[in-house]
Amino acid sequence: MDLRQILRTIRANLVVAVVVFVICLGAGVGGAVIPAKEYKASVVLLALPSKTSNDPASDVTSIQVVIPQLVVEAESPAVATAAKRLVPASYRNASVTITSTGDPGSNSLSVSASSADPHVAKAYADAVSAALIPLTKKQLASVVQLDQLGSALLPTKPSNPRTTVLVASFVFAVIAAIFAALAASGIRRRFRQVDEVRARVGMPVLAEVPRIRTGIMPVDIFWGRDAPEGLEAFQELRSSLLLMFPGTSPVFAVTSCSEGEGKSSVAANLAWALASESLRVIAVDCDLRKPTLNQLLGVEIEPGVSDHASGGVQSLIATTQNPYLEVIPAGIPDRHPADIVSSRVPQLLASLRHQGAGVVMDCPPLSGAAETMTLAVSSDAVVVVVDARRFNPEELQQSVARLEASGATVAGVVLNRVRKGTHTPYGYGSYGARPQVKGSKSENGSKARNEPAVDNGSKPEETWSSSMRNR
Repeated sequence: MDLRQILRTIRANLVVAVVVFVICLGAGVGGAVIPAKEYKASVVLLALPSKTSNDPASDVTSIQVVIPQLVVEAESPAVATAAKRLVPASYRNASVTITSTGDPGSNSLSVSASSADPHVAKAYADAVSAALIPLTKKQLASVVQLDQLGSALLPTKPSNPRTTVLVASFVFAVIAAIFAALAASGIRRRFRQVDEVRARVGMPVLAEVPRIRTGIMPVDIFWGRDAPEGLEAFQELRSSLLLMFPGTSPVFAVTSCSEGEGKSSVAANLAWALASESLRVIAVDCDLRKPTLNQLLGVEIEPGVSDHASGGVQSLIATTQNPYLEVIPAGIPDRHPADIVSSRVPQLLASLRHQGAGVVMDCPPLSGAAETMTLAVSSDAVVVVVDARRFNPEELQQSVARLEASGATVAGVVLNRVRKGTHTPYGYGSYGARPQVKGSKSENGSKARNEPAVDNGSKPEETWSSSMRNR
């Protein structure tokens, strides 16, 4: 996500960003203003070898070991009690924090006292130092002696600067506002994707396909009723495309901006939905790099597009469970997919058009496949599948611009894997039942009623043009 897209997202979710910014900044201001000012006074003590020592060099090494012990001693309750006796009586009940740090490298010890009153802080810093020196003389007189390097200075500025807290709060509030805007954009994205596609890309959304459980095939959707929302979405997609091409046998190319967006699943289900209108449809797997259509429609991968049709195009066609739907799988490529597509697909499509069959081509993604543009131009309309979970308007806009620049006709966009509710579609009941073969009987032994009687061995004789005229 580049800077322009981030700025656009913030503008689109400005209210959320402003609210989060105000809340975070208000909390920071409160954290800077509400606590009382605190002043810190410090005294530096220098640790020197004992005057009675006979080996000063050895004592220097001993001092470096002793200094950490002095740090702990300066913060001990015993020193604090002794220090209270040395400060004025009015300061003995004041709230004071004693801290100490040592630097063995310079043989120094720093004692600090923090309080809301600068005079109290100064008094306690001097008192702790004064209490620590005689204590050292009693316990460590043979090793070290402490000398105080002057008394503590009266602090004039608080040690908890509010400016630093306010600046840090402002920076945190800005960062939190940006992340809040991005989060809000992700939550609201599925509610405004259709409008964004129309506004920025200028393309209609032909259908919104919900997320369908892995392993569900077109036969399960249309005959098994395993995904009723998916069935309604593909019926809507079919209706949208048929209204664009009345009375013709069109060739549809189904592609996507990048791989993994579900374009093969959409192509297979679109072909089945068109065939459900009792129209002859041939699904052609032109994605020779990663063929999937044969698995989705239950046929062998060869012979197919990659194979030489010595017996004509008809020898490449495989039948499916749907008597109106046939498949030409990808086959096994013997050379570069782009060479196969450019040399064989135009003749293949010309033959299928001559037969009056509708064609749905599963094409490779637009990114990384040279043959996709050739397939798009050879079709009557291109359907671009977009994964709604990783919808990128800029990528879609560029893909549509490339298609249109090459002379292809883009019918619209299919939003795939859209998150929707778990409600059953309106009026959904017995629709989508698997048609009975002629002469078959239902489970109770009687002949099935209100279901189309078809013969899986027969070929539909009705053409697209005659069917559309009879509507």
